[in-house]
Amino acid sequence: MDNCEAITESDGGAEHEAVGEQNTVFFDNVLEALKAAVPEGATIKAIGFSDVDFILRAGYRAVDAGADVVIARGGEREFDLARTALESNSKLILCPTHAYPAAASELYRSTDGAFAITLRGKKPLFSVFDEADADDNLASIFGEIAALDLCAFDCFFGMRMRGAATDESLLLEVAALVTKLTEKLAPIAKDRRKAATALVEAGKSVARITERRPELLHSSGAAQMAEAVRMLYAAEDRPSGMRGETEFLLGAVIIDFYMKNLEGPLLAFPPDNNRRIDSLCEYFHTDLRRACIHTIPIYPPIKMRLCEYRRKEFRAEFARLLAGVKRRRTAAWQVFKRLYKDDGYCIKTLVDREDLGICLALAPDVFEADTMLAFLKQTGRLDRYII
Repeated sequence: MDNCEAITESDGGAEHEAVGEQNTVFFDNVLEALKAAVPEGATIKAIGFSDVDFILRAGYRAVDAGADVVIARGGEREFDLARTALESNSKLILCPTHAYPAAASELYRSTDGAFAITLRGKKPLFSVFDEADADDNLASIFGEIAALDLCAFDCFFGMRMRGAATDESLLLEVAALVTKLTEKLAPIAKDRRKAATALVEAGKSVARITERRPELLHSSGAAQMAEAVRMLYAAEDRPSGMRGETEFLLGAVIIDFYMKNLEGPLLAFPPDNNRRIDSLCEYFHTDLRRACIHTIPIYPPIKMRLCEYRRKEFRAEFARLLAGVKRRRTAAWQVFKRLYKDDGYCIKTLVDREDLGICLALAPDVFEADTMLAFLKQTGRLDRYII
């Protein structure tokens, strides 16, 4: 893809951090960001804006190609389009209405056919956080931010399983942010203006965290499972919710599944990748070539034995951390529901419980991330959910 590259295990994965790049500068207004980036008369390519007249009235020229600045409003789909449209000397400005965690990072999510992939592209020069432009679905925004709690756990789990140096600073930072945001929103969830202000301010904080630690983005089993739900519903032409609300809802399933599977011996190893590839094609209507490419290779026995040793060695630590994630998610659940006009009545139909088994089973093979769920795939524990 233009101006971006897929994240692969061979190039260091999502733990790569750009060297020598300055922090993205945050603005509250689009025109202020444009004036700081380029002088009047510069060419602008705007993506995701329903009306660009205000940009033209400010003295800029709208073009379709070769722009001095590419500015994108929306979420990661628009961020992807913007990076694809960049010229070598173009400046990038992102205006998130949601997807705040990806607003200052060089990493973002795109698709390879039906499969989700993580890409590395140009880091945004500026990001605009305008509370008046927050997506109407505030619950999804809250879900995206709260979902980072499980991402932080899975990052920590992956580092433990690789034998990498670890500390709990990232876990503590994310936990404090989620706790503070939940407490702040609890009394104001029904006041859209105040709630949007609180969410955008928290969005700036998570953007700074993921700018510094980009490997945190989409690194949880819930993110993987949410992608499986998206693929399944797209294949069956069924409507699906926004990513933040779907991922938050599935977080409860993943947390309980993780806690349950900290105990007990391994099941049959290895997993049946041929059966899994067939299921990807059957349930998600993917082509065989892509299914083969995206299915995670099976660990060799010597690596699997070491991973299983580490799972047992750090079991108490993992259990303690998961208990904290579950406690914070339980507190966030009431706030999440109150952010809907109907107090969460609509979320009953977001995910069909009958779909959970197949989406849980195939989640590691639809979106690659170094998670506990990906490890459990290697143990063969997920194969039992494939019908």
